[in-house]
Amino acid sequence: MENFALKPASPERRVLEKRLAEFLDERGLKIDDVLGETDQGFGEPALAVASGSVLAGFGNRRSDLDLLVIVENDKLTRFPIQSHEHGTLIDVNIRQASAVREHTARLRDSPWPRFESVTQDAWNHRRRTLKTTTRLALGLPLAVTEPWDSWHAGLREPWLAQAVVQWWTVEAHRLGRAARLLQDDRPMVAVARAREAVVAALNARAAAAGQLYFTEKWVGEKLKAVGDHAGLTALRSVLEPPLPPGDRVARCLGLVEEFTAPVAPLHSVLRWATGVGTALLDDRTVVDRWQLRALEVRRTDLPAAGTEDVLWSGPPDADPPEDIQRLFTHDMLWLGVATPDEEVSG
Repeated sequence: MENFALKPASPERRVLEKRLAEFLDERGLKIDDVLGETDQGFGEPALAVASGSVLAGFGNRRSDLDLLVIVENDKLTRFPIQSHEHGTLIDVNIRQASAVREHTARLRDSPWPRFESVTQDAWNHRRRTLKTTTRLALGLPLAVTEPWDSWHAGLREPWLAQAVVQWWTVEAHRLGRAARLLQDDRPMVAVARAREAVVAALNARAAAAGQLYFTEKWVGEKLKAVGDHAGLTALRSVLEPPLPPGDRVARCLGLVEEFTAPVAPLHSVLRWATGVGTALLDDRTVVDRWQLRALEVRRTDLPAAGTEDVLWSGPPDADPPEDIQRLFTHDMLWLGVATPDEEVSG
């Protein structure tokens, strides 16, 4: 395993080293303390990267240190460890090398979003993959074995920035679509989704300007870093004391359109949410969520719970049938969006 500290440092690397050194000095830690956490008994690290808000330049005294460790161990999936041994929280996340390679290649090469990939599990998986990949790309390599040195360098190519901008842009439109569908029956929930849509749109804007750190909460700091005063003004405006809900949603959806690049028409895709169960009762279907609350729908042709069948999909200006809309309003359905490259079911 090669220690990167022995290599000539680029200007970018010197910035990361300075941020890490300041974090460690404030806590009386040494770099060897961090390196010692890379070996958790699952195999020799192929790549160990210090990452997180500290390395991104957004950390504070309450921040922990993230450590991503990739090992050649096919029996391992995801294994988080929180270490307090040195009096500072070091969040160690160990990843299986083959899975990291596969997921990153799919992120780089596979078209998205497509109807077959617009499921709640797949959506969340892509979110996690982007988080891991960007933290690896933006972090400070502490130790490496070949060919991971070259692999890590490839994460800084333009494709990753494009994938991050695309995610936030699509997510902004997905959340905006949810706000529009909710605004008549659940106006305050619609306002929350609309605000989240603006935050996603501003994250897309910051990513397009070079701020790829993948988390919602630092959007203000990212906008400050790139000098985006218009974005900061918009962020403050959606956090002000509320307008009437309808006006607030309209304002937020207007900001989403203003701050995101044009995208191909994204069709709405409604599938069962996680935790939904169904039961036929005479001429109706009883739909429950986690067996805590239930809703009756006067139809018996709904797909069985647990399947990934599409209950309804349609273009941006279309609304689902009343009974499907009611299921969504009561949180029984998950909303995705996809490019209309396949036949759309109605």
